[in-house]
Amino acid sequence: MAAKTALSDNWNISAFVTDPSTDRAQALKKYSDKVTLYKGTLADSTSLEAALKGVDALFLNQYPSFTDDSETRQARNILQLAKAAGVKHVVHSTQLGLADPDFLNDKRWKTIIAPAVMGKYEVEKLVRASGIPWTILRPGWFMSNVTSPTVNHYLPGTADGQIVTSFKPDGILAAVDTDDIGAFAAAAFNDPEKFVGWHVPVASECLTTAELIDQISRVTGRSYNVHYRTAEETAALSHDPFTLGQSLTHGLEKLANMDEIKSYGVQLTSFHEYLLKNKDKLA
Repeated sequence: MAAKTALSDNWNISAFVTDPSTDRAQALKKYSDKVTLYKGTLADSTSLEAALKGVDALFLNQYPSFTDDSETRQARNILQLAKAAGVKHVVHSTQLGLADPDFLNDKRWKTIIAPAVMGKYEVEKLVRASGIPWTILRPGWFMSNVTSPTVNHYLPGTADGQIVTSFKPDGILAAVDTDDIGAFAAAAFNDPEKFVGWHVPVASECLTTAELIDQISRVTGRSYNVHYRTAEETAALSHDPFTLGQSLTHGLEKLANMDEIKSYGVQLTSFHEYLLKNKDKLA
């Protein structure tokens, strides 16, 4: 998490939340007295203005919209308010695939997840044109997809000893612990001269699907019956965003140069380390 990493580097944090009473918001508040919670929605300019007052750096990390262009509209407003508030650096988190100029031409994007993909693409353009010094982080496949509750959608059947996936056994995943994304954001805030104006790929480890499943099995002590969907089976699930996401992950590891990523000096989390610290969330 960017906030926790930044706190360890002695930053004051203004956290914008929809509900300060949630366990997640309260956990962040209790983490340090340097955290101030601001309640509101991303469509609420008054609340956003209050949260941005006196802020030097902005971490823009929106949840994608699968139905409309709300992510783009909200980002435009946030960036305009940030500019007016005197924000000196914005770090935006998108996705690894946008590093490939042919990525958006893939016909599989012309599906129900098109708004989410295009939203990230359009917000990247807004960030670059905002007039605020910027850094764009492009993270890979989230390791959190193997933990509850996401695993129930992403790898259905895991709780019953089954794993069903559209990944290929030898397909390589540029996997990332979301905490490492936060660590990169904090690193960018701490050293803007090194990061400003750069698109930074973020992956913690590259490993095959078979290796991923083997490591899950070793940590949980369970054996899994694995079914790799055929192309026809995957096509039949074109209405499912989780299956589509798996299909579109193929080949993205080529965009994650681990030597380049390690050169930034950010401590990375291996998949095994991620599993151990989240063992209670494994099915």
